[in-house]
Amino acid sequence: MNFRAVLALYNPTLAASVIGELKEQRYSGWRLLGWIWRTKTFHSDATLSEAQRSLAVFLGLAMLAQLSVGVGFLVEWARYGTAGTWEFGAALILSYSLIWAHVVVVFAWLWNLSWLIAHPKRAARSLVCTILEWQVHQLRARHTITVVAVVGSVGKTSTKIAIANLLASSGLRVRYQTGNYNDRVTVPLVFFGQEEPSLYNPFAWLQVFGATQSEIAMAYPYDVVVVELGIDNPGQMGHFAYIKPDLTVVTAVSPEHMEYFGTLDTVAAEELKVFDFSKRVLVNADDIPGEYLAGRDFTEYSLMAEQAQYGGRIVRKHLTGQTLDIRLAKHNVSAQVRYLGEQGAKIVLAAAATAHLLGVRRDVIAKGLPQLEPPPGRMRLLQGIKDSTLIDDTYNASPLAAKAALDVLYATKATQRIAILGDMNEMGGHSRQVHEEIGAYCDPKKLDVVVTIGHDTKQWLAIAARARGCTVHSFVSPYDAGSYVSGKLQTGGVVLAKGSQNGVFAEEALKVLLAKPEDDSQLVRQSTAWLKRKARQFPR
Repeated sequence: MNFRAVLALYNPTLAASVIGELKEQRYSGWRLLGWIWRTKTFHSDATLSEAQRSLAVFLGLAMLAQLSVGVGFLVEWARYGTAGTWEFGAALILSYSLIWAHVVVVFAWLWNLSWLIAHPKRAARSLVCTILEWQVHQLRARHTITVVAVVGSVGKTSTKIAIANLLASSGLRVRYQTGNYNDRVTVPLVFFGQEEPSLYNPFAWLQVFGATQSEIAMAYPYDVVVVELGIDNPGQMGHFAYIKPDLTVVTAVSPEHMEYFGTLDTVAAEELKVFDFSKRVLVNADDIPGEYLAGRDFTEYSLMAEQAQYGGRIVRKHLTGQTLDIRLAKHNVSAQVRYLGEQGAKIVLAAAATAHLLGVRRDVIAKGLPQLEPPPGRMRLLQGIKDSTLIDDTYNASPLAAKAALDVLYATKATQRIAILGDMNEMGGHSRQVHEEIGAYCDPKKLDVVVTIGHDTKQWLAIAARARGCTVHSFVSPYDAGSYVSGKLQTGGVVLAKGSQNGVFAEEALKVLLAKPEDDSQLVRQSTAWLKRKARQFPR
């Protein structure tokens, strides 16, 4: 702690800074203690709520009270010469800031302890996370592993899988998980290839911890680990700082989980916290507003920005894929890929750029790109009844992804085009706006029918689409929507299905349109647990 830091201890705004930093450190006493002893400014820019400002005022009054008592002792010594009073008074005056900052640390410890006692399930989860994160730290300390992380508002899973498969095709030994292991509990499990047991099964977790600890001690059989980092609330990205990725890919910053984030600024602030703990960052310049990247050090990939180190151009589109010209640091490669539309091209470009940054040769990248295939529920083609084609994009939905999917449908030559659009969940106060936005994006010249699933699409998207001149039919149940489309579908038509999970499940609308019923295994959420959940929501 230097002289400037010592002076900062007595800044009048110290109380507000301590409370602000407590908020920034997610109310962790240990992290706040680390900040107190590492900071050189004792300043926090955190925005305080009304309750937090009240707490800061209380803390400031407590500091002032101690300062007043210290001054009182000095006055006592000056007036009466009482032995020891000046030393005690000076100690109180000099120490008031550190004493009360540490009182906040102790308060945070006690608060967290009481919270853990009152919430045993969350306490168990926190304990599991702490152990797994410590084991990942051990693993990285003992073995040379390249870690690639993928974050962003949309396209994380598809990008993760494309990166992993392209790296594997180059001869690297790659560990990843095909599903959505992207939260604080499941991400560390990816490093060890472990499945997530029930939180209520301590014996299963003991087995997991034993297996992971054994793997730490042995030779690690992988060169690269590719993980997906997901967030749905502010303050969650910081939980992944222990991973310290060698390269982080940011796919997009767009509206997501808006009922919790509130504004796009909050989304950007949370997603881009990866800059704080990543060695290198690769960003999609097309889908991240430039103001959020200003002043940051990154490499970019883009279909539009000519100055991007990694660029791409769609040469030819067709329903089964597209031909791409990809620029890898001033050298071009061409590839026929199975991914559809601009969004698919960006996924492929992200994978190619990642491989190139990790040292994979251009000819190897070009050879591996045609082998990549979209995962289920993410712009995947299926054969439909009446010689139709189904575009299955039912895993989830957001405004950016919905527009990209519609663009693919618009560009497809077909006797008939039908869009099945379900609610975009977790949009909070932005729900009306984003649903009306997609409704207005529906083009009556390129869509024969728009079919909606859910209450929000019926209330807002359908009305906006009708206002543009579209023919719209709305349903609550995906099964009813699928039956309707089955009756209206013409030979050689193309059907796009897009929607979120709960209350929508648009994949069930596609199920009745499959030419081969056994292809339902290629749809998302077909496990017994998911099917029971759907049956409860949509009894037939």
